[in-house]
Amino acid sequence: MENAQNHRPGTPQDQRPERPRDHRPGRRPTVVVTLAALALLALSIVGQIVAGADYPAVPPGLVIPVVAAALLAWRPNRRTAGLALAVGLFIGVGAVVTPNTGDRLSSGDSPLIVSTLAELLALAGTVVAGAVSVLRFGRPKEVRV
Repeated sequence: MENAQNHRPGTPQDQRPERPRDHRPGRRPTVVVTLAALALLALSIVGQIVAGADYPAVPPGLVIPVVAAALLAWRPNRRTAGLALAVGLFIGVGAVVTPNTGDRLSSGDSPLIVSTLAELLALAGTVVAGAVSVLRFGRPKEVRV
């Protein structure tokens, strides 16, 4: 109520739409789910490495989701959500096209199977949550010259 006492009617403050106190673009549920899916994707790659899967010294499947998650956490917007979606699609296509995923699932090694299933779940979550995030951020505003 003390704001009402110090506020003069007719000022620009009256024209602003009222927002909930905890409204922050970075706290959107779709962004949080996308970040969680990217984190699970990176952790599943670590799990596969620990379980004995053959990966390069710097695995791109680990580095790319971490970078995408960092960008999305730093600047949650339509472009970074689209980047997260693209990462999920890119790594997902690679997981399906290469024989490594099938080999790992049929290996009989429980930790390797679990980490590979976690990777597939994280890829699906990244694609779905990333797509919903892109749609929720709305269309970019037109720039008039």
